[in-house]
Amino acid sequence: MSQPEIVPELAPLFHPRSVAVIGATNNLTKWGFSTFYSLMRHYQGDLYAVNNRDAEILGYPAYAKITDIPGPVDLAVIVIPPEKVAGVMEECVEKEVKAGVIITAGFAEVGRQGKAMQDEVLRAARKGGIRLVGPNCMGMWSASANLTAFMFPLPIMEGPLSLVSQGGNVGGALVSDAVSRGVGFQHYISCGCTADIQIEDYIEYMGNDDSVKVIMVYIEGLADGDRFVKKVKPVTLKKPVVALKPGKTEAAARAISSHSGALSGSDMIYDAAFKKAGVIRTETTMELLDVAIGLLTQPLPRGRNVVITTPGGSYGVMCADACATLGLNVIDLPPGVMETFNEMFPSRWSHGNPVDPAGDRNLIQYLKAPDILLRYPEIDALIFMGFGSFSGISAMLTSAGGQINKRLESMRKRMKGFEQTARKYGEMLDSGDHTQIREIIEIGLGMLFGSVMATSSSDMEEFINMVSDALTSEQMRQSSFFKGLKKLFDSVAEGDLDAAKMADIMDLIAPMLDAIISHWICKYNKPVITTTFNEAVSRIGEGGHYPYSNAERASKVLAKLVEYAEFLESEGKKKAH
Repeated sequence: MSQPEIVPELAPLFHPRSVAVIGATNNLTKWGFSTFYSLMRHYQGDLYAVNNRDAEILGYPAYAKITDIPGPVDLAVIVIPPEKVAGVMEECVEKEVKAGVIITAGFAEVGRQGKAMQDEVLRAARKGGIRLVGPNCMGMWSASANLTAFMFPLPIMEGPLSLVSQGGNVGGALVSDAVSRGVGFQHYISCGCTADIQIEDYIEYMGNDDSVKVIMVYIEGLADGDRFVKKVKPVTLKKPVVALKPGKTEAAARAISSHSGALSGSDMIYDAAFKKAGVIRTETTMELLDVAIGLLTQPLPRGRNVVITTPGGSYGVMCADACATLGLNVIDLPPGVMETFNEMFPSRWSHGNPVDPAGDRNLIQYLKAPDILLRYPEIDALIFMGFGSFSGISAMLTSAGGQINKRLESMRKRMKGFEQTARKYGEMLDSGDHTQIREIIEIGLGMLFGSVMATSSSDMEEFINMVSDALTSEQMRQSSFFKGLKKLFDSVAEGDLDAAKMADIMDLIAPMLDAIISHWICKYNKPVITTTFNEAVSRIGEGGHYPYSNAERASKVLAKLVEYAEFLESEGKKKAH
């Protein structure tokens, strides 16, 4: 993992070799207990407990003061009453601590007296060159050190995102939501009152870490807007920064002042600063994470022209409305597309954009449509409505068990003598021998779909070609699709394939569809954004595809991708002149 070169004094914060928790305790009702417990569960470096009353904390020896610790301490995590923090900071300077995380609240956010205590702490820290997170923060995470310095255990995993949040609750919720969607973080900083290190400093550091692909920020207020723009713009020219900034109303501005001690400032000024710095602004926590995932999983569009495909007209109408409202162009279909679709679809199809086959049951023709559309240079992006819902086929098969069993019985009679071949293919997949991978996919898909779908041989051949192209990459060969395919071959070999097992095996449709989407994105270098038709939380697929729950979310993500692409294009033109 590359280590950022800029802001080198932050390295001990993200890569500490040793950590001391000042205020660690055995009392379950205190934050010092959950903070120490959170660290001891994951952190692999030297961990010390500082407590002047107990001799031992959760099995670790306790030291009365940080200066009593025999070894060096890179990072101090402080969870004690606010009036004691300045004195402890003097001891940290004596101990030559490099960085600190002050979880304690009761500083600038509570008024003048709290601000005076915060200034006293900062003066003490600066005498020893100690860099500080907080105060009044939830803590931090660094993947490189497996450092979970949180005030309570928080589920988090390593991944390509970084998050800086001025609010602990918002940050914790975003982290939990991201993990539930299957994406993790290199860094998470709950920065609180930002007495020392400013939000733009964290962004600058993360911007120079190659393992970070997208930076997310929750901002309540900035100390210096010009400094923010100056430090963040070089980052946004390399990678996206996505921000959520509340405070548009007087009520929100008052809440911000009492929460983080920040001055909210004019919303118009913040909007202008974000645009100048190339920061993508969002309106909600859901949108913040949606857009970050979109930037992780999609290429940037070359323009605003979008085509929508939908299995039902009503959702297509809603998507067209959402796109047009956001300034995306729901364009007329090129003449060549119209001719092709007239041959593919029933005469009742929509004959326009959105593309709606009007209830046609031929799934294979519907899956061919995006591949045809994406070939046209005038189409910059595609929104595929309902794509993520196809994996529900397994539930349908379970309810139709009797009919499926009849079709499977017919298939078994046709394939009498195939048991040995099925066993061979199952063993090849189990061993990782993929020398006949295309043949394996062809036979497996033929059994899988031929048994439950009324499709012509030409349709099946086209479908197998499409899926084979998508699945023959090394990455996809390790996917759950092939695990499901092995189950299919094993069941055929044992002669016990029935509707219940077929329904279970059909769950491999999801990774197969994910592979197809990822293949299109790679092949055409255009965004292909998909949706489900329900509000259940989706997870990023094995190929990197993420389906959003509705048209509005998908359209907003595409609009933000366009916004960032246009920023980069504008800056490129400025540089050229």
